Amino acid sequence: MSYSYGLLTSLEALSWCRIICNHLGHGVNKKAIALLMETAMQETHLGQYADPTPNGAGMGLCQFDEIAFKDVKQRTRSKDIQKIQKYFGVHIMNVEHRDLKHSPMLSLLFCRLFYRLIPEEIPKTVEDRAKYWKKYYNTVKGKGNASEYIHNAKRIRIRYS
Repeated sequence: MSYSYGLLTSLEALSWCRIICNHLGHGVNKKAIALLMETAMQETHLGQYADPTPNGAGMGLCQFDEIAFKDVKQRTRSKDIQKIQKYFGVHIMNVEHRDLKHSPMLSLLFCRLFYRLIPEEIPKTVEDRAKYWKKYYNTVKGKGNASEYIHNAKRIRIRYS
């Protein structure tokens, strides 16, 4: 199997999701790992699909777009910035959007920070997470849809929740 975006295996993605959520929270329903894995699967088939468009629609494993990237940097709470610096050795204010391209950790980290900014809880079911992803991450402007998200989530070959 061939991976892009700096990812070596799907287990590496799961490992980063666990580490990130252990430090930044799993959400009230304890579904943050599932949401991150499913988002990465929907966006890049967990690194197996390399975006063919010049400069890409987004950056990295989670196809994180520049507007969301800037928003996350602007609105992330200082206590989370400090946690990230302590546990990951990264000051997010020094991270450039292009740095997400080949770093699964940074892509998943910014994805988790993005979802932390949403006041609505991460849903318990994959069907509801698909709607949540569409509403907040992919939005009405994105090409993806909830049924595609569900289909891709069911294709993940490792146990993640």
